[in-house]
Amino acid sequence: MDKIFYIENRRKMVAQMGENDVMLFFSGEGVRKTADENYPFFTNRNFLYLTGVKQEYSALLIKKTNGLVRESLFVLKPDFAREIWTGRRFTEPELNEISGIEQIEDFDALNRALDALFSSQPMKVLWLCFDALAPERHFDLEREFAKSIRKKHPHVVIKNGYPLVCALRKIKSQGEIDAIRKGMQITETGIRRMMRAAKPGMMEYELEAEFNAELAAHGQRFPAFPSIIAAGERIFYLHYSLPMSPVASGDLILTDVGASYDEYATDISRVFPVSRRFSERQAQVYRVAYAANRAVMAQIRPGVPFSMPNRVTREVSFEGLKKLGLLTDFADIGKFVWHGTTHHVGLDTHDVGGYEEPMAENMVFTVDAGIYVREWGIGLRIEDNVLVTADGCENLSASIPTTIEEIENLLVQ
Repeated sequence: MDKIFYIENRRKMVAQMGENDVMLFFSGEGVRKTADENYPFFTNRNFLYLTGVKQEYSALLIKKTNGLVRESLFVLKPDFAREIWTGRRFTEPELNEISGIEQIEDFDALNRALDALFSSQPMKVLWLCFDALAPERHFDLEREFAKSIRKKHPHVVIKNGYPLVCALRKIKSQGEIDAIRKGMQITETGIRRMMRAAKPGMMEYELEAEFNAELAAHGQRFPAFPSIIAAGERIFYLHYSLPMSPVASGDLILTDVGASYDEYATDISRVFPVSRRFSERQAQVYRVAYAANRAVMAQIRPGVPFSMPNRVTREVSFEGLKKLGLLTDFADIGKFVWHGTTHHVGLDTHDVGGYEEPMAENMVFTVDAGIYVREWGIGLRIEDNVLVTADGCENLSASIPTTIEEIENLLVQ
């Protein structure tokens, strides 16, 4: 993304501010892993959406007074002695070029700047970004910051900007859609590589290595999320995270993987037989999931409620499984269909945005039809990413082998 993208995103946020309002977004800070080692830093997605800056201990401050808007970026300034140990920091010209923000301040000056705003100027409202999942965490930067502001400046009204930025992120710009398309191209090459490489006796982690190698060949060091690559009975663990077992002859291999590009994720699931051909039973269940997947896509368009994908997936799956003699009562569909069909995709793999409002043009989300038949040892899901268009949807992952015929033709090459 170029700086125009971030400038426009901030303009949309400012439009929702009142007179004498202040907005503050933090990039976050590294999390300790063990001893003197931290986990790799991961920038707060809302801060990234508004600035493009990927650096810890940074903050975006926007203030609106007398109809004028002023933006400041508070960052760790370059420090040669520290950078020897912790890595290079952005310079002011680089930050200007990335974000389009001219005013760059030292992060240590943030509290003083806010004290000055709330003590001597008529600033009445502070917007912070309270993550909806924060109560599940032991420490939340924004909530701790809010406590200190309430203590020092009790007259300030604190509001939550999280829903505002999430509503913007739900509708993708052309640049965001282009980034997802590029990530999808990388994902496709990785999935095709895994399919071609698979053979009985391989370890699941060897297939993971094939996918990661393809990502690296396209300039991506990490997948969009921890890859799920499971065979045999491991397919019945939806977020199987230890791909340490061998693939046996006759197994289905379930892959739930995705590459990212310019921080935008993809999320695709494909299932294929290590023995190159689906067994009759595997094919029967697969066709039911495929029918459910396509039935959902056929109904996607602006104005459709988000209740539709789950409902249609279950209805179509029920009819297919009923014909296979696996159930007779729709009330039992939960024995075979375990998870939801849809989540937004974007800067987060499970992206923000909510599902209360109906589908709208330029949303990107998953269509994930999964069926799990323990008594047959068959579990699978077919997950695509779709873009809502003016009169329907575009399957962004259409070129990744999906039908039984497409998969088997690739496997036997």
